Amino acid sequence: MTSPVPASPLETPRLRSLFLLCFKIGVLSFGGGLSGWLYKEFVLSKRWIDEEDFSSSLAISQMLPGANVVNLVICMGEQLRGPVGALACVLGFLVGPFFAVVGLCQLFDALAGYPLLPVISDGVAFAAMGLLIIMCVHGVRRAMRFPPSIITIAVTAILVGIFRFPLIPVACVIAPISVALAWRRI
Repeated sequence: MTSPVPASPLETPRLRSLFLLCFKIGVLSFGGGLSGWLYKEFVLSKRWIDEEDFSSSLAISQMLPGANVVNLVICMGEQLRGPVGALACVLGFLVGPFFAVVGLCQLFDALAGYPLLPVISDGVAFAAMGLLIIMCVHGVRRAMRFPPSIITIAVTAILVGIFRFPLIPVACVIAPISVALAWRRI
């Protein structure tokens, strides 16, 4: 089963639409897995960005300092509407969670002794892990179209995940090799 490849967007999204979508995702998401949700909305549902552009933006956002998903919404907003689009996306994405975190901190302080609080937190975390698995499946499907990318993924995962090599040196060595392999494909 192949993943759907969205058509080009019919029109450039309005700034208000970018802000509201990022606001919705920012306010309704808990515990991670946001890359999966952003993929679902920007690529599959709205069809504002194609799969290749999303994957490139995700890779760039993971290499930059800061929170990956914040970097990702900035990249996608800039791609769709320039610097103003990046600003609309990042403000939409962060304004709701800012106030939610302040409110939740107050609530958690008030409920600190409640025995079900850790169970609820675990349930939310497991749901977020499911979204992360979906992103991994989409990434592997895409990578399978070019076998050297599977080798790159495997070597990186083994070096960092099993042998516990530091990520930055591994990425500095693997990234140029991966880029050279991808360049030869073009």
